[in-house]
Amino acid sequence: MKKWYAIHTFSGQENNIKKHIEQMIEREGVQDKFGQILVPTREVVSNVHGRRRVSKQNLFPAYIVIEMELDKLTQHLVSTINGVTHFAGMTRASRVPIPLQQSEVDRLLGVDPEISTEGEIQIPYSIGDNVRIKEGPFKDFVGVVDEIMEDKTKIKVMVTVFGRSTPVELAFNQVESATA
Repeated sequence: MKKWYAIHTFSGQENNIKKHIEQMIEREGVQDKFGQILVPTREVVSNVHGRRRVSKQNLFPAYIVIEMELDKLTQHLVSTINGVTHFAGMTRASRVPIPLQQSEVDRLLGVDPEISTEGEIQIPYSIGDNVRIKEGPFKDFVGVVDEIMEDKTKIKVMVTVFGRSTPVELAFNQVESATA
């Protein structure tokens, strides 16, 4: 019976090691003992120089999750791949890897309703933060974040002009923390 296992690898080499594992499985002809091999990632939406950028971010750097039927052959095949350091959760006494819990696997596969499958926007500010405007007609003004518009990736900053509070709509990259 196939179960899910976490494998610790060299950081930054997860995708290369995944390819090597897939090649080894095909070369040895043991495809029936393996299922999916995943490098858990999520899409992150950020605003760089006024442009929306979508990038992938590893959820668990230096880890690969693999579905496999564990026996001496499959454990040996995976363990001897260059870049694989060990199975996560392996007990020293028995040298047998401990499979992941089904709830952990469901969360990684996006089955859990609490986890959104859409990209997340990283918002560098929160309401009430003091920010300094870096460009435009209000350059060098200091204001307070009044509203965050995630859909537009913009914020509304209240600045004081001639003694009156004035709202200014700005992109995330047009302001910086006033404490910086």
